[in-house]
Amino acid sequence: MFEEILEAIRAEEGPVTVKALAAKLEIEEGALEKMLEFLERKGRLSMYRPADEKGCGLVSCTGCIFAHGCPAAKKGGA
Repeated sequence: MFEEILEAIRAEEGPVTVKALAAKLEIEEGALEKMLEFLERKGRLSMYRPADEKGCGLVSCTGCIFAHGCPAAKKGGA
C-alpha cells in the first residue's frame, strides 16, 4: 500500500490534499494520514502543513517543485 501511495503522489502535478488522495486511493482519510506520517518519518516524502509557516525545511524554496503554491516560498522561503 505504501508504494501505491507514493505512486499516486508522483502522478500528481503538484501538491495533493489528504482528502483528495484518500478519495483517489479509496481509503479512509485517518488511515491515510497515519501511513503518510510513517512515510514522512522514514524520509520517503515531506508533507506540507498549511499552519507551518516555516515551510518544509528540507530544500530551498527555489529548488522545490511545489514552491508555486507554498506560502513560505511566497514570503521569501528558505
